[in-house]
Amino acid sequence: MVPLVILLLLAGLLTQFSSPVALVQGQSLSSRPDLLALYSLRGSLGLRARDWPRGSDPCSNWTGVNCQSGRVVGLDISGLRRTRRGRNNPQFAVDGLQNLTQLASFNASGFLLPGSIPDWFGSRLPPGFLFLDLRGSGVVGQIPNSLGNLSSLTLLDVSVNQLTGTVPVSLGNLKMLNSLNLSHNTLSGSIPDAFWSLSNLKLLDLSGNNLTGKLPNLSPSTGSSGSIVNLSNNSYYGGIPASFAAFFSNLSSADLSSNYFDGDITILNDNKNVSVSINCLRNRTDQRSPSECVMFYSARGLPYDGPTALSPAAAPAQQSPDPTKKNNRKLKYILIGAIGGGVLLFLLAALVTVLCCKICGASRRTEQQQTQPRQSPTSQEPSSGAHITSGRGIVTSGRAHPSATVVPKINYAAVGDSFAYDQLLHATSDFSDENLIKQGHSGDLYQGQLQDGTRVVVKRIGAQVDRRDAYIAAEMELFAKGAHQRLVPFLGHCLDGQDDRFLVYRFLPNGDLATVLHRKLHKEEEGEEEVQSIDWIKRLKIATGVAEALCYLHNECNPPIVHRDLQASSILLDDKFEVRLGSLSENCIQEPENHQNVLTRLIRFSSASTDPGTSRSQPITCAYDVYCLGLVLLELVTGQPAAATSDWLDRILPCINIYEKDLITKIVDPSLIVDEDLLEEVWAMAVVAKSCLNPKPTKRPPTRHILKALENPLKVVRDDPNSGSGRLRATSSRGSWNATLWGSWRRSSSDVGMTAATSREEVRRSETVWSGSGGSNGGERSFSHRRTSKEIVPEPSGLREVVFED
Repeated sequence: MVPLVILLLLAGLLTQFSSPVALVQGQSLSSRPDLLALYSLRGSLGLRARDWPRGSDPCSNWTGVNCQSGRVVGLDISGLRRTRRGRNNPQFAVDGLQNLTQLASFNASGFLLPGSIPDWFGSRLPPGFLFLDLRGSGVVGQIPNSLGNLSSLTLLDVSVNQLTGTVPVSLGNLKMLNSLNLSHNTLSGSIPDAFWSLSNLKLLDLSGNNLTGKLPNLSPSTGSSGSIVNLSNNSYYGGIPASFAAFFSNLSSADLSSNYFDGDITILNDNKNVSVSINCLRNRTDQRSPSECVMFYSARGLPYDGPTALSPAAAPAQQSPDPTKKNNRKLKYILIGAIGGGVLLFLLAALVTVLCCKICGASRRTEQQQTQPRQSPTSQEPSSGAHITSGRGIVTSGRAHPSATVVPKINYAAVGDSFAYDQLLHATSDFSDENLIKQGHSGDLYQGQLQDGTRVVVKRIGAQVDRRDAYIAAEMELFAKGAHQRLVPFLGHCLDGQDDRFLVYRFLPNGDLATVLHRKLHKEEEGEEEVQSIDWIKRLKIATGVAEALCYLHNECNPPIVHRDLQASSILLDDKFEVRLGSLSENCIQEPENHQNVLTRLIRFSSASTDPGTSRSQPITCAYDVYCLGLVLLELVTGQPAAATSDWLDRILPCINIYEKDLITKIVDPSLIVDEDLLEEVWAMAVVAKSCLNPKPTKRPPTRHILKALENPLKVVRDDPNSGSGRLRATSSRGSWNATLWGSWRRSSSDVGMTAATSREEVRRSETVWSGSGGSNGGERSFSHRRTSKEIVPEPSGLREVVFED
C-alpha cells in the first residue's frame, strides 16, 4: 500500500513541478546570446540535427526548447539522443546554460551526463531558476555546496546516479523547495537538521543511500499532511523520538523500512501510511533478526535497545527424540542409497558395454576394409568411362556411415572434360612456385592458362594427401548433379596414370571474399597504397549469393548436402562480384535424424577420440553451415576477420538488438559509407547473423528463410502493422521475421549482457579454390601466398541455451 501511494503522489508532484517547462512554444527567438548559448549546448552535448536542426528557429523547431517573450526559459533534453560522435565521448558539458539569463528549468533526466555537477550551477544560473532534474543521468562526484545559493529552486532531483560524499548543509537554505530527491546514490553521513524545517517540502526522498545517524530530538515542520518522506534502505539507528512518530503518522506516506531503528514506537503500530519493517524495533514481527541488530550496534559501539535472542528458559521445550524413529530414519536413508547406487552401476555397465561393442565392431569393419582390394580411380582410363566409388552414402565425419549399403559410382567421362597431364604441366609452367596460389590439406592450388587462352585454377592432389579419393569423390559427385550458377565453375579433371590427381576450375578474377574484403587492411600493413574496401551494395549482394548457394545444397539437392567449410576464403567472386562457392572437398550428405540421438553422439565422440583422422564429433547437419554463414555475415558487417572466438563474439553480439538500431554503429565497418536506409540494411543483416549463431542448432533458421530475409532486409527491422503472419513472405512484418529468424532465442532485459559460446571445438578448414584478386583486367595478378588454411569453429556443443525475450 505504501509504495503504491508513494508512486502515485510522486507522479503528481513531478507533473506539478515540471510546469515551468511547459511554457509557451512557437514564438521566435529574439535574443542572440540565447541563440549562441543553444548552439554551444548543441555542440558540447552532441545533439542530433533531427532534434535541433541547424538554421531553424529554436523556439519553434528545436525539441525541448521552451521560450517566453522571445527568450529561452526552459530546456528539456530528457528524450533526446546524441550523434554517433557524441555517444563515443559523452561529457557533462553544459557551459552554455550560464548564458541563458532567463532560464527557469533544466530537465536532463535519463540523458547521459557522465561527470560532476559543475560548481558554477549555484552562482551562474539565473536567480529565478526553479527546476533542476538530473535523475538517471550517470552523474558522479559530490553535490556542490553552491546549489544552496539557488534560493528560488522548487525542485531538485539527482536520484539514481553515482553521487558520493555527504549531503551539503547548504541545501537546508532552499526554503522554496517543494521536492528534494537524492535517492539511490551512495551518499553517506547524516541528514542536515535544517531539512526538517523546510515547510514547503512535499517530497523528501533519501532512500537507497548509505546515510546514517539518529533522528534529531526536535519537532519537525516539514511539509504538511499530504507530504511524502522516504528514508528507507539506509543505516539510521537509535530510537524514533515521539515528536517524529507523531509527525510521520500525519503524513500521506512515510517509509522508514530497512534501517536499524530500535526501541518501541506503539504510536505507529496501527498506522498503514508508515512503514517501519526490517528494523530493530521491539514488539513487532517484521523486523531484523536480533543477532543482526546486535552485530550492527556492537560494531559501532552504540547502546542497543532492541529485541535480543530468547534465553534458554524462555525457549519452548523440545521433546527428546525417539531413538526408534531415529534408527528407522537412518535405515530409510541406507536403503535409498543402496538402491540408487545399484541402478547407477547398472546404467554405467550397460553404457560401457554398448560403447565397447560399437568400438569393436568398427575395428572389425576397418580390418575387413583393409584386407579387401579397393578400386583405384586410375584403374580405368577416363575416356573409356572411368568410375570412382563415392565417399558419400550417409557420411559421418568424412566417412561413409556403416548403414550405407548402396554405394553409387561416378562416371568421370560425364563430369567435365578430360585433360592430359602435359596440358596442365604446360599451363602452369611445370607447376612452378610462381603460379602457386596456396596449399591446403586437400591439395595445392595453381593458376595457369590453357593454349586457347582460358585462365584456369588447377588443384593438384598428391599421393601424400590423406583421404585423397574421398576428397575427389565428394567434389565429383556434387558436380555430377549438374552445374549450378552459385558453385565454382568446374572444367574437368586429369587421371592419366600419374601419381597425382588434378581437378580443373575456371579462374575468377576477383578472388575470394577474404582477399577482397580485407584488401585495404593488408595493403596498409604492407605499407602500400590504400585501396578502398567494397561498398555495402556489393556486400549485400555477396551475402544473398552465399545464401542462394546454401539453399541449393540444403534444399534442391536430395538428400541435402552440407558444405562444412563455409568461410570468407571459400566464397569466390567473379568479375561482377557474383558468388561462386568453392572449397567443396569437405561436402557430405546431411546425417538423418535417426542417427542423431544421444547414444549415437556418445559413440561418435568416443570414436573421434580414438581415431584422430575422423574430422568432427558433431552431427553433420545443415545447421552447421548456418552457423558458419552467421560468422560470414558478421564479417561483412564489421569488416573484421571472423575469429569466432569467445572474446570476439562477446564484443560483437551485445551490439546487435532488433529493437535498437544505433547499437549497430559500434561494430559496423568504419570504411563503409552508409545513409540511414543503408544503415537499416546493415542492422538487418546483423540481426540475421545473430539468429544464425543460436547456441541450439535446432533453433537456427533454415537457409531459405535467411535468403528471403537478405532479399528483403528492411522488412526484418521495420514494423508493418498490416501484416501479422508468422511466415516468411514478401509482405512479412518485423514481428514475423523476428519470430521466424530468432526462434526461441529470447531476449533478456539487458541486451548487452549476452555471452557468446564458451566451449567450441576447433576444426581444420579446407582450402579455398583460389584467393586471387584482380580487377576486370584479366592480365593483372595479385595472389595471396598464404600457405595454410584458416581455422573455424563448428557449431557450439555442450552449451546452455541463452534465453531471450522478444
